[in-house]
Amino acid sequence: MRRTTVVSLTIIAALGICSPVLADEKLFDGAGESDEQLRALYDEAGDICLRNPSRDVQVAVACKAMTIYGLALNERGWCYGRTHEANAEKDWHRCEADSDRFSVDHLTIF
Repeated sequence: MRRTTVVSLTIIAALGICSPVLADEKLFDGAGESDEQLRALYDEAGDICLRNPSRDVQVAVACKAMTIYGLALNERGWCYGRTHEANAEKDWHRCEADSDRFSVDHLTIF
């Protein structure tokens, strides 16, 4: 088994995501961070993940952290980008029908 798979499974187990998550089930209902704090954490993780070509563990964790912060923000009605937008145009906005959303499935993909 690849180490990245082990890291991924550890993250999932720590979050309690061992069974399929229903669309309306909240993973981070009791989170204390504000929306602004979560967006800042997302940006900090993105600085490591998106601007670093290495395959270091720190980079892999930062990329997964972006998904976790994105999931938490999605639960609060915030989405990052719309399906028709280029990556450079994407930004946080209140979720609408054509908004991109984060998926728990992305936690297991490396």
